[in-house]
Amino acid sequence: MTAAGTKFLDQPRGVTLIAATEFWERFSYYGFTGLATLFMAADPATGGLGMDKGATLKLFGVTVGMIFMAPLLGGWIADRLIGPFRAVVIGCLGLAGANFLLAAAGTPAAHAAGLHFLLFYCGLAAMIVGAGMFKSNVGSLMGQLFAPGDHRRKNGFMLFYMGINLGAFCAPYGAGTLGERTGWSWGFLAAGVGMMIGLFAFLWFSKGLFTTFVKPLRKDSGSTEASVWSDPGVKLVLIMVFFTAIYMIGQQTYGGVMNLYVRDRVAKMVLGFDIPTTWFLSLNPLIIILGGPFVSKYWARHDLTARRLPAITKILTGTVLMVLSYVLMLVVDWQSGGAPVAPIWIVVFYLIITLAELCVFPIGLAEISQRAPKEVTGVLMGLWVFTMGFGSLCAGWLGGTLADAPSWLIFALLAGGGAVSAMVLLALEPTIRRRLALPG
Repeated sequence: MTAAGTKFLDQPRGVTLIAATEFWERFSYYGFTGLATLFMAADPATGGLGMDKGATLKLFGVTVGMIFMAPLLGGWIADRLIGPFRAVVIGCLGLAGANFLLAAAGTPAAHAAGLHFLLFYCGLAAMIVGAGMFKSNVGSLMGQLFAPGDHRRKNGFMLFYMGINLGAFCAPYGAGTLGERTGWSWGFLAAGVGMMIGLFAFLWFSKGLFTTFVKPLRKDSGSTEASVWSDPGVKLVLIMVFFTAIYMIGQQTYGGVMNLYVRDRVAKMVLGFDIPTTWFLSLNPLIIILGGPFVSKYWARHDLTARRLPAITKILTGTVLMVLSYVLMLVVDWQSGGAPVAPIWIVVFYLIITLAELCVFPIGLAEISQRAPKEVTGVLMGLWVFTMGFGSLCAGWLGGTLADAPSWLIFALLAGGGAVSAMVLLALEPTIRRRLALPG
């Protein structure tokens, strides 16, 4: 579908609707992310689950890993069976229902009846299903708004990425503060209500914006799919997915390792005010909102004179920045000697690692929407989101396994793994460029 009708910043009008829907999805998800580990580790007397730190980090890592891996299946279902629009609607319902179940798990009635763990696990399952249907397919809907060769596509995806981070920014102050200061159930409830608001708005304003889904024909599907997967653009995306998955191990520590590190090791009393732990999670989306335009302009100028594949260069740059962020935390934690860490170092950490994120994740979305054949767009979008799942799973198990070890050891392993990946990618880039013979 080409650009038509009312536009915002010279973008198709549907970009605003997609960004608004993602606002509420991010509000819902970051509400969950900010509260989940704190809720799991909290004293049952406060409505929490009373789990130990190691088990909390492992379960959180597995859950978030599956949340980001499920879109691979969700993309396939949309491509083959129901289309991305219906998949997004189902996803919104699943995400809202998940938060309502988690809210119920924290109530005194659930604890008194011994149902708190059952409701909690059902909530996690609903979150995985909802995310699986939503996360890859909303990107597919976004891609429908641009005609082939539309030069606005990359800026549109950067605007889309900045817009959705408004939801991530608001969640710690809304759902996060309610959960920490009023009660865990109130925080999850706010996240669920927000997702329902997003769903109603999406259904109301989406008429005529997106193409009708047509179920693909079965005949000759084998040969067609074989030719699709041999496309040079698809091969580039698969290479990007491999190295981004490694990068994401360092990126996906916000709600787990770093959230509990802030809770336990950071001096949060500033000018007599005790900063809620979840508020630090707002630094990531705030930096994306403020820094996104500058990063986008920098890469737009760079791409005009690039000698390397721009997509590979951006992933490499992001990986190097991720390494630097954990080198910083390694030094800070080592030198603290067990004393509380000044909150300014967490701010600097989030600044560096968020700049890394801006170099990687929105670039992949734009590349897939531009290069991927329509037959596999949903699957490739799901595969791109899958990298976050892989990273979350690995980060959670690393943090859980080393829960009783010094934090600097975790930071050192994350920095070391990222450094090795960056060096391998740098060495392989000329070969990738030559073999695929793709323009930037």
